Amino acid sequence: MHPDHLPAPTTVQKVARVLGFPLLRLLWTLLLFFGASWALGQLAPAVARLGNETLGGALRNATLSLLVLWTTVRLFEGKQLDAVGLPLPGALSAFGRGYLLGAALLTAVTAVLWAAGAYQVTGLGEGATAPAVGRAALLFLLVGITEEVLTRGILFRLLEQGLGSWAALVLSAVLFGLGHRGNPGATLQSSLAIALEAGVLLAAAYVATRSLWLPIGLHAAWDFFEGPVYGARVSGIEMPSVLQASFTGPAWLTGGEFGPEAGVPAVVLGTALGTVFLVLAWRRGHLFTPGWLARLLGRRRPAAVPVPPPGAGADVAVLAPPQS
Repeated sequence: MHPDHLPAPTTVQKVARVLGFPLLRLLWTLLLFFGASWALGQLAPAVARLGNETLGGALRNATLSLLVLWTTVRLFEGKQLDAVGLPLPGALSAFGRGYLLGAALLTAVTAVLWAAGAYQVTGLGEGATAPAVGRAALLFLLVGITEEVLTRGILFRLLEQGLGSWAALVLSAVLFGLGHRGNPGATLQSSLAIALEAGVLLAAAYVATRSLWLPIGLHAAWDFFEGPVYGARVSGIEMPSVLQASFTGPAWLTGGEFGPEAGVPAVVLGTALGTVFLVLAWRRGHLFTPGWLARLLGRRRPAAVPVPPPGAGADVAVLAPPQS
């Protein structure tokens, strides 16, 4: 049928279209998350009171985050979790690649500190037992799932659908950095560092792969190797570790009370890896802008849309790399 002869949308359809705008879907999702957290506090107060650093608290957070993501994706988008970056086929492989990257990144950061004389191993720590290592690895796996589902799977993804890749990257990174502002030893420098080395890196990894498994693995390994393996503070939090270590030197190098994440080596190496992922995303044509912004900027929509944003409709224009 010719577009001129299509029936005009009904009032209900117009309202549904407005309510389904990505930024409003983000609002409904946040309301659902806080509502579910409140309900949990009423129904199971003992579970709600578990600390985030405990296995029980981490399991609670991961479960709640996944349930909220699944519910909103099914309810508002009519899709399954595989459409937003959590497919079961290939999950182990993607997670494993991310885990290796995270381990290598924190090993490189620690090696730079050691070469600068700012990191010394003084012996084995309290976490140098198989049960302790296993608990720490599981804890940070659950933490990685929670933070990546909330920050990349929900916040970044819906901001991206509404505002485009670059705006979502900046906004989600800033919010991720500010989200760590209340941690022990946090400063303005640590928040900026987290935004650059982790907020940008993890969002870029998601954009490049369109999978949450890789950033989950990267995030989990980052925390696990930083704290329980190499003996540093994880975002200001001390915990039992395999290696007992001391950090000496200026805060701009070691990160001070917050830990190596607030130091220059982590910022430089993390941001460099994030840049690699952004280049990869650009080359794959995974960066895009929403249709309304493309029209506002006067861009011509490409003939084909090779990679639409997960969960988005057809009103999307991809920013593909220039053809040589």
